Amino acid sequence: MSVSPPPPDEVPSGHDQTSYGPPRLRLLVLVGTCLLAIAILWIPAQYGSTVMKGIGWFGIVLLIPSVLVLLARTFRPGATLVIDRHGLVDRTALIPAGRIRWEEITVVRKREIGRGSLAERMLEVVLTDPEEFHRARSDRWGWRLLVAWRTLLKQPVIGIPASMVSAPLSAVAAEIRRHRPELQVLEGPPPAPSKFRALFPARNPSPQRPRRGDPDLPRL
Repeated sequence: MSVSPPPPDEVPSGHDQTSYGPPRLRLLVLVGTCLLAIAILWIPAQYGSTVMKGIGWFGIVLLIPSVLVLLARTFRPGATLVIDRHGLVDRTALIPAGRIRWEEITVVRKREIGRGSLAERMLEVVLTDPEEFHRARSDRWGWRLLVAWRTLLKQPVIGIPASMVSAPLSAVAAEIRRHRPELQVLEGPPPAPSKFRALFPARNPSPQRPRRGDPDLPRL
């Protein structure tokens, strides 16, 4: 007798599953960093010249939403990612994707957005039928807005960022393989070096690593 998968946003219990929460300490450090930057920008915003006031208030206005988003992600209850026999439950984004069944996933591949130490590393979830997946969530205006925004930025619509799970991506990939051995988890090339290295070359430069690109998807 087959077991039907749980509803899209339900996290099942009572069977083998792996849960990851947000890295709260790391997120709180980022909150503190943003608050320190706001405090520093407050001085020119209050006492500087007209130009410095404009720069100060512009930076403060940009940082305040970042603080609110980080706080929301830090204190949101529950796991941000659950892996079980039915698939994934992705709650890493502010607008969660919810339940993603294994049958809806073609492949999982490692991605890197940006360059150097500031790059965002993630596991991109490549869908078998993206249109059908988005259509099932079309009644959620927040999801439509998220899809449009990430598409505009040319970012993966569904990705598991390293900054939102309390474990290395290699451990998350290993758990995906354990729960779904037949699903391919593709490794990308080494991270691309920072552009600042070109300005300050080392005396004994190491061999140039290949530029990071997207792991090639398997042909269906």
